[in-house]
Amino acid sequence: MNKYRLRAIGLLIAIACASCGEWLYLIALNLKVYDEAGQTAAAVAILYMIKPAAGLLMNIWAGSIIDRLDNRKLMILLYVIRISGIAGMIMANSLWQIYVLVFFVAAAGAIFEPVSLPYITGLIQKRHWQKFNSYRAIADGSGFVLGPAAAGILVGAGSVEAALGTNIMLLLLAVVVIIALPSVKVISEERDERKWLQIWKEDWHLVTAFSKKSVMLTLLLLLFSCITVMTAAVDSMEVAFSAEAIGLSEPAYGMLVSIAGIGFITGSMLLAAVSRYFQSIQLLTYGAAGGALGYVLFAFSQSFLPASAGVFILSGALAFSNAGYVTYMQEHIPVEQMGRILSMYQSIEAILIIGMTAVLAGINQLTDVAAAVQTGCLIMLLLAIMLGISSNKVKEKKEVG
Repeated sequence: MNKYRLRAIGLLIAIACASCGEWLYLIALNLKVYDEAGQTAAAVAILYMIKPAAGLLMNIWAGSIIDRLDNRKLMILLYVIRISGIAGMIMANSLWQIYVLVFFVAAAGAIFEPVSLPYITGLIQKRHWQKFNSYRAIADGSGFVLGPAAAGILVGAGSVEAALGTNIMLLLLAVVVIIALPSVKVISEERDERKWLQIWKEDWHLVTAFSKKSVMLTLLLLLFSCITVMTAAVDSMEVAFSAEAIGLSEPAYGMLVSIAGIGFITGSMLLAAVSRYFQSIQLLTYGAAGGALGYVLFAFSQSFLPASAGVFILSGALAFSNAGYVTYMQEHIPVEQMGRILSMYQSIEAILIIGMTAVLAGINQLTDVAAAVQTGCLIMLLLAIMLGISSNKVKEKKEVG
């Protein structure tokens, strides 16, 4: 039992290091591209197009590989790719080199979750899934708070390269932890002589058949994915909305981001304390509803105080919804098929993110940023209501059964 606990703690440390490094990377990369492009905002905007594009290209086919390889070794390889890409960015001296490296780092990051979730599911005992996911929210939240703070200190005291170098050190620490952990065998089948295209088609058929067989599960995951899509689309306009609609200065916006981090940590700690009293589907639906209400409050704010209340609520609720979502998938998706199902669902999600971001940008051009953000948040609230109704039907069906 002590060895098992050490493994779980080690995994949480690796997650916290990667989360903190991700925020360091995001902030430092934005500043590096902004400076490299001669302080052109459009150059930074391209970064937000590369990530979903890389996710779309990778997740379409990556699941077929994920379920057939050792997840732990694949996680290590993906960490190495990200470390190599970030090291290359430090030495890059042109914008196009940075974009190419960003694509490879984003591609590795896009398939990391479909790789890591089956590994976590196999390593952590079933009765501890929800508890582990609640502590995982705290690990992610620590990165949410410490990452931007560390980036500000490093960039202010040294340079953007110092922040990227610190990210590399954190990822190396995560690699060392993963190397120390045991492998979990969740390989679905032995190697065969079939052509890759045939395997890929069969895997898509498997995902389609699973989705048709588990209609309510698919509906719940689809609705939550749509909520995630709307949050990504709204977040892409957050800076402009805060400045133009609410009139926040840069220091006030920085304070708003800090409040969001505090909200996430608070929600994560509350989740760890009360998660045992709730089912995963309840965490999913309550968290989604709270998050949508927080976004609506933020979208209709006209001053700092209600806006800060909104981001605090939505960030805290995010910890609940994410933990519920991950646990619900672990409970209902076979671990030997999880990589394929999750990666292919995420490829659809990437398409929707690109589409909805474009739609809200179009609304912004036709009216203003406030109308675009308010439209996105109201759609999010409608989706959360639909998710709540669907989850009630699932619980009623279980009770009848």
